[in-house]
Amino acid sequence: MGRRGPAARRVVGLGLCVVDHLYLVEHHDPSDPRIRYSERHEAVGGMVGTALSQAARLGCETHVLTALGDDAKGRLVRDGLREAGVRTRRIAYQKDWPTTVAVVLVERRGGERRFLVADRRALERDAPDFDLDCIHARSVLLVDGHFSEQARRAVQRARAVGAPVVGDFSDPRPAYLRLLPYVDYPVVPQEFAEAYAGDSVEALRRLHEEFGGTPVVTQGRRGGIYLERGRVRRFRAPRVRVRDTTGAGDVFHGAFAAGLSLGLDLAGTIALAAQAASLCCTALGGNGRPMLRDELEAFLRPRAARPRAYSR
Repeated sequence: MGRRGPAARRVVGLGLCVVDHLYLVEHHDPSDPRIRYSERHEAVGGMVGTALSQAARLGCETHVLTALGDDAKGRLVRDGLREAGVRTRRIAYQKDWPTTVAVVLVERRGGERRFLVADRRALERDAPDFDLDCIHARSVLLVDGHFSEQARRAVQRARAVGAPVVGDFSDPRPAYLRLLPYVDYPVVPQEFAEAYAGDSVEALRRLHEEFGGTPVVTQGRRGGIYLERGRVRRFRAPRVRVRDTTGAGDVFHGAFAAGLSLGLDLAGTIALAAQAASLCCTALGGNGRPMLRDELEAFLRPRAARPRAYSR
């Protein structure tokens, strides 16, 4: 298992923060030359931006490490993060690059989505060094693989000071795999697992054998599986009426990091993350329906603190 220490209540996130332009559509079939939308929303998005917003609303002290354009969209992201309770003074602003906008097409029935995203490689390569002083032994670090060189320095610092690291990686590309030796909790989607090992259970075992740590594979509506003391265990996703799945994985990561920071055991941390991710799916956008602090308090009562988990 990954390292666990006293409750930290601080979550530091290093990675992607963008503006999401969300369109509710009947379908997103690329063969159709005209796709009509019935609703449009603009909101703060991105893996780390959404995750930290969730962690902050659960009562954690949260700090964001990212780069934005020095423009109106950058200020929109900053203000949205602040409104959620995220501390933003370590954001790096770049005059020569615009803040990233992601276009998200959400199907009205079922909530499945398709993304149109910017090529950020030059922006991330040229980003200035981030201030890593907020990473200490009583914090949890979340990285999503963006700003790979910055992330490498951050996970090495976390290892040096004894802070647990949560990794949110969409696929097993080399830049992400280079971070894994420093990641205590790689929480990856089924797509990562299948590309990495062909099978989710095999991915859990390989991740643990090759990199150590405590891996988790999320499987959407099916919940997911995780490795604990050498045993594969399953967790279930609470059933909800799904409106939009955008950001559900990011919310899972934010609530997972929050659970660690609050001192929950692994099963409780995963149950909290699954609950928050399911709530996220009931509204449009990753920040449309966060889990709130009073809901956390209800979750932490003795009868609600234990998830349903069983060995595979």
